[in-house]
Amino acid sequence: MRKSIFYSAIGFFAGMLFMGFISNELNPLSNQLVNSVLWYQQSDEMKAIYLQNFNWAKQIVEMESIKNQGQHKLAVIVDIDETMLDNSPFEGMLIHKGKSYNRQLWDEWVKRREARALPGAVEFTQFAQRHGVEVFYISNRRVHNLQATIDNLRKEGFAYADSAHLLLRQTTSDKTERREQIASLYKVILYLGDNMGDFDEIYRKGSSQYDSSAVWKDSNLWGIRYIVMPNPMYGTWEYSLFPRGKTLTDKDKAEIKINHITGY
Repeated sequence: MRKSIFYSAIGFFAGMLFMGFISNELNPLSNQLVNSVLWYQQSDEMKAIYLQNFNWAKQIVEMESIKNQGQHKLAVIVDIDETMLDNSPFEGMLIHKGKSYNRQLWDEWVKRREARALPGAVEFTQFAQRHGVEVFYISNRRVHNLQATIDNLRKEGFAYADSAHLLLRQTTSDKTERREQIASLYKVILYLGDNMGDFDEIYRKGSSQYDSSAVWKDSNLWGIRYIVMPNPMYGTWEYSLFPRGKTLTDKDKAEIKINHITGY
Protein backbone atom coordinates (compact mmCIF):
# COMPACT_ATOMS: atom_id res chain seq x y z
CA MET A 1 0.00 0.00 0.00
CA ARG A 2 2.79 2.40 0.99
CA LYS A 3 4.73 1.56 -2.19
CA SER A 4 1.64 2.28 -4.25
CA ILE A 5 1.24 5.69 -2.64
CA PHE A 6 4.95 6.39 -3.08
CA TYR A 7 4.97 5.55 -6.78
CA SER A 8 1.74 7.46 -7.32
CA ALA A 9 3.34 10.51 -5.75
CA ILE A 10 6.43 10.11 -7.94
CA GLY A 11 4.21 9.85 -11.00
CA PHE A 12 2.27 12.94 -10.00
CA PHE A 13 5.37 15.12 -9.52
CA ALA A 14 6.98 13.78 -12.67
CA GLY A 15 3.81 14.68 -14.55
CA MET A 16 3.85 18.18 -13.08
CA LEU A 17 7.49 18.65 -14.12
CA PHE A 18 6.72 17.34 -17.59
CA MET A 19 3.77 19.70 -17.97
CA GLY A 20 5.98 22.55 -16.76
CA PHE A 21 8.54 21.60 -19.36
CA ILE A 22 5.90 21.63 -22.10
CA SER A 23 4.62 24.98 -20.89
CA ASN A 24 8.15 26.41 -20.92
CA GLU A 25 8.73 25.14 -24.42
CA LEU A 26 5.51 26.63 -25.73
CA ASN A 27 5.88 30.00 -23.99
CA PRO A 28 9.52 31.09 -24.21
CA LEU A 29 8.65 34.79 -24.18
CA SER A 30 6.92 34.66 -20.78
CA ASN A 31 9.78 32.56 -19.44
CA GLN A 32 12.22 35.35 -20.28
CA LEU A 33 10.38 37.51 -17.74
CA VAL A 34 11.38 35.36 -14.77
CA ASN A 35 14.53 37.16 -13.62
CA SER A 36 13.09 40.59 -14.41
CA VAL A 37 9.94 40.00 -12.37
CA LEU A 38 11.87 38.37 -9.52
CA TRP A 39 14.20 41.38 -9.33
CA TYR A 40 11.27 43.77 -9.44
CA GLN A 41 9.33 41.97 -6.72
CA GLN A 42 12.09 40.69 -4.43
CA SER A 43 15.15 42.93 -4.60
CA ASP A 44 15.86 45.68 -2.10
CA GLU A 45 17.69 47.48 -4.89
CA MET A 46 14.38 48.02 -6.68
CA LYS A 47 12.80 49.53 -3.57
CA ALA A 48 15.83 51.72 -2.93
CA ILE A 49 15.84 53.08 -6.49
CA TYR A 50 12.20 54.15 -6.24
CA LEU A 51 12.71 55.75 -2.83
CA GLN A 52 15.85 57.46 -4.08
CA ASN A 53 14.05 58.86 -7.13
CA PHE A 54 11.02 60.08 -5.22
CA ASN A 55 13.21 61.65 -2.54
CA TRP A 56 15.05 63.58 -5.24
CA ALA A 57 11.75 64.48 -6.93
CA LYS A 58 10.52 65.97 -3.64
CA GLN A 59 13.60 68.17 -3.45
CA ILE A 60 12.98 69.45 -6.97
CA VAL A 61 9.33 70.18 -6.16
CA GLU A 62 10.31 72.04 -3.00
CA MET A 63 13.03 74.07 -4.72
CA GLU A 64 10.81 74.96 -7.68
CA SER A 65 7.85 75.92 -5.49
CA ILE A 66 10.06 78.25 -3.40
CA LYS A 67 11.59 79.77 -6.52
CA ASN A 68 8.19 80.21 -8.15
CA GLN A 69 6.79 82.42 -5.34
CA GLY A 70 3.26 82.00 -6.64
CA GLN A 71 3.97 83.35 -10.12
CA HIS A 72 2.80 80.28 -12.06
CA LYS A 73 0.56 77.30 -11.54
CA LEU A 74 3.02 74.42 -11.16
CA ALA A 75 2.58 70.79 -12.18
CA VAL A 76 4.43 67.52 -12.42
CA ILE A 77 3.55 64.90 -15.01
CA VAL A 78 3.85 61.24 -14.12
CA ASP A 79 3.23 57.97 -15.87
CA ILE A 80 1.17 55.39 -13.96
CA ASP A 81 2.30 51.82 -14.66
CA GLU A 82 5.67 50.94 -13.14
CA THR A 83 6.04 54.60 -12.17
CA MET A 84 3.28 54.96 -9.56
CA LEU A 85 1.59 51.55 -9.59
CA ASP A 86 3.21 48.11 -9.47
CA ASN A 87 1.78 45.73 -12.09
CA SER A 88 4.37 43.00 -11.62
CA PRO A 89 1.67 40.55 -10.41
CA PHE A 90 0.22 40.76 -13.92
CA GLU A 91 3.63 39.83 -15.37
CA GLY A 92 3.86 37.06 -12.77
CA MET A 93 0.52 35.70 -13.95
CA LEU A 94 1.87 35.54 -17.52
CA ILE A 95 4.79 33.46 -16.29
CA HIS A 96 2.73 31.09 -14.15
CA LYS A 97 0.12 30.55 -16.86
CA GLY A 98 2.58 30.42 -19.73
CA LYS A 99 0.94 33.33 -21.55
CA SER A 100 2.16 36.43 -23.34
CA TYR A 101 0.72 39.93 -23.09
CA ASN A 102 -2.59 40.70 -24.76
CA ARG A 103 -5.02 43.58 -24.21
CA GLN A 104 -7.87 41.42 -22.90
CA LEU A 105 -5.72 39.96 -20.13
CA TRP A 106 -4.42 43.43 -19.30
CA ASP A 107 -7.94 44.87 -19.09
CA GLU A 108 -8.94 42.04 -16.76
CA TRP A 109 -6.03 42.93 -14.48
CA VAL A 110 -6.83 46.67 -14.51
CA LYS A 111 -10.45 45.97 -13.60
CA ARG A 112 -9.31 44.08 -10.51
CA ARG A 113 -7.98 47.40 -9.11
CA GLU A 114 -5.28 45.49 -7.24
CA ALA A 115 -2.06 47.21 -8.33
CA ARG A 116 -0.13 48.43 -5.30
CA ALA A 117 1.62 51.76 -4.96
CA LEU A 118 5.35 51.70 -5.63
CA PRO A 119 7.74 52.70 -2.82
CA GLY A 120 7.53 56.44 -2.16
CA ALA A 121 4.96 57.14 -4.89
CA VAL A 122 1.94 58.06 -2.76
CA GLU A 123 4.04 60.16 -0.42
CA PHE A 124 5.47 62.07 -3.37
CA THR A 125 2.03 63.04 -4.71
CA GLN A 126 0.91 64.13 -1.26
CA PHE A 127 4.12 66.15 -0.83
CA ALA A 128 3.52 67.88 -4.16
CA GLN A 129 -0.05 68.67 -3.13
CA ARG A 130 1.11 70.24 0.13
CA HIS A 131 3.46 72.47 -1.87
CA GLY A 132 0.73 73.59 -4.25
CA VAL A 133 2.03 71.52 -7.18
CA GLU A 134 -0.59 69.55 -9.11
CA VAL A 135 0.10 65.99 -10.27
CA PHE A 136 -1.14 64.90 -13.69
CA TYR A 137 -1.17 61.22 -14.64
CA ILE A 138 -0.56 60.70 -18.37
CA SER A 139 -0.88 57.00 -19.14
CA ASN A 140 -1.33 54.75 -22.13
CA ARG A 141 -3.97 52.79 -20.30
CA ARG A 142 -7.01 52.92 -22.58
CA VAL A 143 -9.67 55.48 -21.79
CA HIS A 144 -12.27 52.77 -21.07
CA ASN A 145 -10.15 51.90 -18.02
CA LEU A 146 -10.46 55.42 -16.58
CA GLN A 147 -12.77 54.65 -13.65
CA ALA A 148 -10.96 51.47 -12.68
CA THR A 149 -7.67 53.38 -12.72
CA ILE A 150 -9.05 56.23 -10.60
CA ASP A 151 -10.46 53.68 -8.13
CA ASN A 152 -7.10 51.93 -7.89
CA LEU A 153 -5.16 55.19 -7.36
CA ARG A 154 -7.65 56.36 -4.71
CA LYS A 155 -7.53 53.00 -2.97
CA GLU A 156 -3.77 53.42 -2.61
CA GLY A 157 -4.05 57.00 -1.36
CA PHE A 158 -2.69 59.00 -4.30
CA ALA A 159 -3.36 62.73 -4.44
CA TYR A 160 -5.16 64.17 -7.48
CA ALA A 161 -6.72 60.81 -8.35
CA ASP A 162 -9.61 62.20 -10.37
CA SER A 163 -10.76 62.53 -13.97
CA ALA A 164 -9.39 66.10 -14.21
CA HIS A 165 -5.86 64.85 -13.57
CA LEU A 166 -5.85 61.60 -15.57
CA LEU A 167 -5.17 61.70 -19.30
CA LEU A 168 -5.44 58.19 -20.70
CA ARG A 169 -4.90 56.95 -24.25
CA GLN A 170 -7.67 57.57 -26.75
CA THR A 171 -6.19 57.26 -30.25
CA THR A 172 -2.40 57.18 -30.00
CA SER A 173 0.33 56.06 -27.64
CA ASP A 174 2.23 59.28 -28.41
CA LYS A 175 1.85 61.42 -25.28
CA THR A 176 3.02 64.67 -26.89
CA GLU A 177 -0.43 66.24 -27.31
CA ARG A 178 -1.45 65.35 -23.77
CA ARG A 179 1.77 66.79 -22.35
CA GLU A 180 1.27 69.98 -24.36
CA GLN A 181 -2.29 70.25 -23.06
CA ILE A 182 -0.97 70.42 -19.49
CA ALA A 183 1.97 72.66 -20.42
CA SER A 184 -0.42 75.21 -21.93
CA LEU A 185 -2.04 75.73 -18.52
CA TYR A 186 0.79 75.02 -16.07
CA LYS A 187 4.51 75.37 -15.70
CA VAL A 188 5.60 71.73 -15.74
CA ILE A 189 8.61 71.40 -13.48
CA LEU A 190 9.19 67.63 -13.58
CA TYR A 191 8.36 64.45 -15.50
CA LEU A 192 8.55 60.95 -14.03
CA GLY A 193 8.25 57.72 -16.01
CA ASP A 194 9.66 54.27 -16.70
CA ASN A 195 9.55 54.53 -20.50
CA MET A 196 11.40 57.03 -22.66
CA GLY A 197 8.15 58.03 -24.34
CA ASP A 198 7.03 59.42 -20.97
CA PHE A 199 9.43 62.31 -21.48
CA ASP A 200 9.58 63.07 -25.19
CA GLU A 201 8.62 61.10 -28.28
CA ILE A 202 12.09 61.64 -29.73
CA TYR A 203 13.53 59.24 -27.13
CA ARG A 204 11.02 56.44 -27.76
CA LYS A 205 12.33 53.56 -29.80
CA GLY A 206 9.79 52.46 -32.33
CA SER A 207 8.50 55.98 -32.94
CA SER A 208 8.96 57.78 -36.26
CA GLN A 209 10.88 60.55 -34.48
CA TYR A 210 13.30 58.26 -32.63
CA ASP A 211 16.89 59.43 -32.37
CA SER A 212 19.11 57.57 -29.89
CA SER A 213 21.63 60.42 -29.79
CA ALA A 214 18.96 62.68 -28.25
CA VAL A 215 19.43 60.94 -24.89
CA TRP A 216 23.05 62.06 -24.84
CA LYS A 217 22.31 65.53 -26.20
CA ASP A 218 19.88 66.09 -23.33
CA SER A 219 22.20 64.71 -20.66
CA ASN A 220 21.67 67.81 -18.51
CA LEU A 221 17.94 67.03 -18.18
CA TRP A 222 18.15 63.57 -16.59
CA GLY A 223 17.69 63.82 -12.85
CA ILE A 224 16.82 67.50 -13.16
CA ARG A 225 13.72 67.71 -15.36
CA TYR A 226 13.29 64.00 -16.10
CA ILE A 227 13.45 61.17 -13.56
CA VAL A 228 13.45 57.61 -14.91
CA MET A 229 12.06 54.68 -12.93
CA PRO A 230 13.38 51.12 -13.32
CA ASN A 231 11.40 48.65 -15.40
CA PRO A 232 13.26 45.55 -16.64
CA MET A 233 10.00 43.75 -17.52
CA TYR A 234 8.80 45.49 -20.70
CA GLY A 235 8.97 48.72 -22.69
CA THR A 236 8.94 50.28 -26.13
CA TRP A 237 12.69 49.66 -26.34
CA GLU A 238 11.69 46.15 -27.40
CA TYR A 239 10.11 47.45 -30.61
CA SER A 240 13.42 48.21 -32.25
CA LEU A 241 14.54 44.61 -31.82
CA PHE A 242 11.83 43.16 -34.05
CA PRO A 243 11.60 43.55 -37.84
CA ARG A 244 8.67 45.73 -38.85
CA GLY A 245 5.77 44.39 -40.86
CA LYS A 246 6.56 40.77 -40.02
CA THR A 247 4.32 38.51 -37.94
CA LEU A 248 6.36 36.94 -35.17
CA THR A 249 5.53 34.12 -32.75
CA ASP A 250 6.55 34.27 -29.10
CA LYS A 251 9.33 31.83 -29.94
CA ASP A 252 10.57 34.11 -32.73
CA LYS A 253 10.61 37.10 -30.38
CA ALA A 254 12.42 35.16 -27.66
CA GLU A 255 15.12 34.06 -30.11
CA ILE A 256 15.51 37.58 -31.50
CA LYS A 257 15.97 38.95 -27.99
CA ILE A 258 18.66 36.40 -27.19
CA ASN A 259 20.45 37.19 -30.45
CA HIS A 260 20.62 40.86 -29.47
CA ILE A 261 22.57 40.13 -26.30
CA THR A 262 26.27 40.96 -26.54
CA GLY A 263 28.58 38.33 -25.15
CA TYR A 264 32.15 37.20 -25.64
